[in-house]
Amino acid sequence: MILKSLVGRKISVIILYLLGAFSGLLLIYSMHKKILRIFFILFGLAALSASTSRTFMKYIIEKRDGDEWWDANNMKGGDLAAISGLTFLKKFRAPFVERIKRAVYNGTRDKVLYLVGDSYTWSLRDTNFAAISDFHFINRYDGGYYHLDNNKNNILIIAVTELWVRRYFRDTRMLREIYDSSETKNKTTSLSQDFNSKKGYCAGFFPELSFDMFFNKNINQNLQCNLFNYQFMVRAFQYKAAINLYLFNRGAGNAVLSRDKNFLFLKATVSATDTGSSYFPLNPGEIDRLIDNFNTIYQHYKAEGFKEVYLSVISSTASVMQPEGYNNLIPLIQKDARLKMKLIDVYYTFKNSPQLLFYHGDSHWNEQGKQLWVDKVNKILTNDYK
Repeated sequence: MILKSLVGRKISVIILYLLGAFSGLLLIYSMHKKILRIFFILFGLAALSASTSRTFMKYIIEKRDGDEWWDANNMKGGDLAAISGLTFLKKFRAPFVERIKRAVYNGTRDKVLYLVGDSYTWSLRDTNFAAISDFHFINRYDGGYYHLDNNKNNILIIAVTELWVRRYFRDTRMLREIYDSSETKNKTTSLSQDFNSKKGYCAGFFPELSFDMFFNKNINQNLQCNLFNYQFMVRAFQYKAAINLYLFNRGAGNAVLSRDKNFLFLKATVSATDTGSSYFPLNPGEIDRLIDNFNTIYQHYKAEGFKEVYLSVISSTASVMQPEGYNNLIPLIQKDARLKMKLIDVYYTFKNSPQLLFYHGDSHWNEQGKQLWVDKVNKILTNDYK
């Protein structure tokens, strides 16, 4: 009886120990589960906050520009080929070459060139241009200012990609964003990110706060960059891209396969619902409004002291290489007799060129296309205002 009692008591103790251990494990699991839940919530909020911040995204992209495993998938094979994972195909993989010729000129350098541009032109340098004593590049996305030299002929060239014409020039925001440095008091530059007619303000005690400060329209792309866009994951994206291409006959992400399968187009330039698209219909009176805004901008900068103001609309690849259904935005602007700005045409030049002037897997013009544009600018600089 005593033995049975001892055995029973021992079993009871063991059971109690097991129950205690199990309860402890459950408690630890529960605590860890809460900790993990809190961690993922905080991590998600941090990722969301970082991906919403333009300042942080600019910083992190600069820091992750390399070839280490943690760096972002670079665009060395072409931006559209990279974001779609199609760099494994030779026809889409092309280095972004920058070998623009140094301008040869021995004449008087009596001009100052101000170039308002974007990614198509921001790599250009003063040595690429002739007859100039100084060169200033103003990134249209950031805005900026100028200080004119009254002893020189100040030339302003506005080079805008077709994608942005209807967005950026639907009003005259450029006058607020690019101005004389002497007027910087009480002025601030604004990002040219399709903000003007959609800005909403929070009610309450902070009317200066805008929803744009908290919600970035590029949030999905930024989250993908921060969470998944790493060198060690490139191979997985390539497998996915191969499935999309060979099974579903399409590109991926922001890259769209052309009808003849020879080019990748930026999605916004061919979308049926994006005003930046080469195929998005023009609204009644839209060309009139654009011409009016161009003329207002022209008159303003002429009055500021610029000797001449030029407009150059850089064609989207789709407009030239897949013209069926093109809305003719550029021809309608350039052929309008009311337009006061002088033109630096690339649309008709590119369209009629026997030479390919665009990359197959990048949204930009290629080296030959950029050189052609620079040559046109230099012809103007060396022949006008003598």
